[in-house]
Amino acid sequence: MPFPSLKKNPILSGAIVLTLAGFLSRIIGFFYRIFLSQQIGAEGMGVYQLIFPVFSICFSLCCGPVQTAVSRYVAAQNALPSHRAGTKYAPESVLRAGLMLSFSLACLCAMILYAGSEFIADRILLEARCGALLRLMALTIPVCSVHCCISGYYYGMQKASIPAFAQLAEQIARVMSVFLISSVMTSEGQDPTTEVAVWGMVCGELASLLFSGTAYLMRRGKTAHSGTSLSYLPKILALATPLAATRLCISVLQSAEAVLIPSRLQAGGMTGSQALSVYGVLTGMAYPFILFPTAVINSVAVMLLPDMAQSQSAGNQERIDVTTSRTITCSIYLGILCTGLFLFYGDEMGERLFSSALAGSYITTLSWLCPFLYLSTTLGSILNGLGQTRTTFCHNVASLVSQLLFVLFLVPLLGIRGYLYGLLFGQLFLTVLHLLAVRSCVHIRYHALHHLMRPMGSLGIAGFLAQKITEAAVAPLISQPVIQLCISCGMLAAIYGGLLVISRRGH
Repeated sequence: MPFPSLKKNPILSGAIVLTLAGFLSRIIGFFYRIFLSQQIGAEGMGVYQLIFPVFSICFSLCCGPVQTAVSRYVAAQNALPSHRAGTKYAPESVLRAGLMLSFSLACLCAMILYAGSEFIADRILLEARCGALLRLMALTIPVCSVHCCISGYYYGMQKASIPAFAQLAEQIARVMSVFLISSVMTSEGQDPTTEVAVWGMVCGELASLLFSGTAYLMRRGKTAHSGTSLSYLPKILALATPLAATRLCISVLQSAEAVLIPSRLQAGGMTGSQALSVYGVLTGMAYPFILFPTAVINSVAVMLLPDMAQSQSAGNQERIDVTTSRTITCSIYLGILCTGLFLFYGDEMGERLFSSALAGSYITTLSWLCPFLYLSTTLGSILNGLGQTRTTFCHNVASLVSQLLFVLFLVPLLGIRGYLYGLLFGQLFLTVLHLLAVRSCVHIRYHALHHLMRPMGSLGIAGFLAQKITEAAVAPLISQPVIQLCISCGMLAAIYGGLLVISRRGH
C-alpha cells in the first residue's frame, strides 16, 4: 500500500514539519538538560521537576482542552463546502471564542496559583523550595493559553508550520535566557538556582506567543472577517469540558504519583536528599531521553485529530481505516527501533552524556516502554479525533491508577525500579485498552507476521551489524566516545530502515 504524495496528504506533510521542528527542539533541549543538570545538580533537578505536575493541572484546566476543541471545530468548519454561508470566516470565529474562554480561565488559575504557592509547596508538594518556583510559573499560564489557542487554529487548518516554528522559538528563548542568566550569576560569584530554570520557562512562553501571535495578526490583517464568536462558545465549552475533566483527573493522578515517589523512596530507607536526587535523575535525565523520539509520534498525533474529525464529518470511513492502519504501523516500527537503540546503548548513553551510570540503567530499563508508549499516543489521538473522549478518559485513569498502586506498594520494597515496572505495566495496559476500542470502530489492516516479526528481525540483524562495524571500522578511527556512540546509533537506525524497505519490497 503506497503512501500518497505530500501534497495529497496533509497529515504526512504536517507531521514532517512538526517532526523536524520537534527533533531540532529536542536536540536543543537535550543539551539544555545536560547544561541545567550541571548548573543545579541532581537534587535541584528533582526540585524543579516537582512543579511540573502543578503546571500540568493548570494546563489541563485552561489550555490543552480548549486547544483541542479549537482544532477540531476549525477542522470541521474548514471541511465544509465553500458555498455554505458563514463558513468562510467560521474558523476565525472559533479561534476568538476559544481565546475568550481559555484566557479568562488562565488568568483566574494564575491568580489562585500565585496566592496559594506557599500552601501548595508546603502541604501538597512537601517541598518548601517550590514556593518561589510556583509564583514564577504562574506568569506563564495566561501566555500559554493564548499561543495554545492559536496553535489549535493552525492545526485545524492543517497548517503546521506556524506551531512548529513557535515551538522552536520557545525552546531557543528558554535555553538562551537560562544560559545568559546563569552566566551573569556565575560572573558575580553566585551559584545558579532552580529559579533560573523557571525564568527560562517564562521567556520561552513569551517568545512562542510573540511568534505565533504576530503570524496570526499578519494573516488576519489580509482578510477581514465577520461573524459572531459567541455562537461557537457553547460548542467549544461542550467539547472542552469533558476533555478538561479527563486531563484534570489524569493530571491529579500524575501529580499524586510525582509527589509520592520521593516520599515512598524515603519510606524504603533513603534520605530526603537522596530521594530527590534519584527522582531528578529519572525524570530530568533518563525519562526525557526515552521521550526524545516522540517528536515523530506527537507530530502525527496532532495532525491526526483534525484529519479524523474531517473524515468523520464527511463520512469517509475508508480514509479513517487507511490512515489508522498506516499510523499504527509507523508507531510500531518506530517503537521497536527505539527499544533496540536504548537497550543496546542505554548504559553508554547515561555514562557518556550525563556522566551518570544510574541514568544509563534507567534508560535501559525504560527501553521496553517505547512501543507501548508511542502506540498508545497514536491510538489515543485517533479515539479523540473520532469523538470518543470519554473512552480515552476511562482508559487513562485505569492506567494511571495501576501505576499509582506500584508506587504505593512496590517502591518502598524495590526502590525506583518499582516505579519503572509500574510504568511498563501501565503503558502496556493502556495500549491494549486503546487498541480494543479502536478495533471496535475502525477496520485495522494489520498482519502480525509482517508488521511485528519483520521489524523485530530487522532490529536484531541491524544491532549485530552495527556493533561489528563499530568495532572493526569506527573505533580504530575515532577516539571520542560520544561521537562513536552517535555513529553507532545512526548506523543501527539506517540498517534497520534499509532492511524494512527491502523486506517490504520483497513482500
